[in-house]
Amino acid sequence: MPVSPDFLDYILDLLAPLSNEYGGPVEAPRLFGGRGLTLHGRNFGLITRDDTLYLKADAISQPQFEAAGCIRFAPWADKPHRSLGYYTPPEGAMDDPDELLRWARLAVDAALRAPAKAPKKAKAPAAAKKKNLADMLLE
Repeated sequence: MPVSPDFLDYILDLLAPLSNEYGGPVEAPRLFGGRGLTLHGRNFGLITRDDTLYLKADAISQPQFEAAGCIRFAPWADKPHRSLGYYTPPEGAMDDPDELLRWARLAVDAALRAPAKAPKKAKAPAAAKKKNLADMLLE
């Protein structure tokens, strides 16, 4: 079941102030049956199919998420040690827009600190690869 439209709208409304603070729109592209949350092309959160919000943490912010009792995102039930660096907001933050924004800012800052991924290299057409290999063999 995909993320419910009402929950997605609710989260985007709560996070709307980030657009002004960071100078770009908060977007929610589809992501493995859920939704990612991005700002300036950087993923700072995700919403799972069961309408759970997770926010990105890094070495700087992770201790704060853990101290607040936040739950770490572990998508593989049979491999709990293979979790990702995303946490739920603390209990009660979803009911307090200012508190949720405080945690979301930590996530955006973590996303902005992360190194940008290099753009994917364009693959050469298969025919060109074969031709180049054939040319090399004839030399």
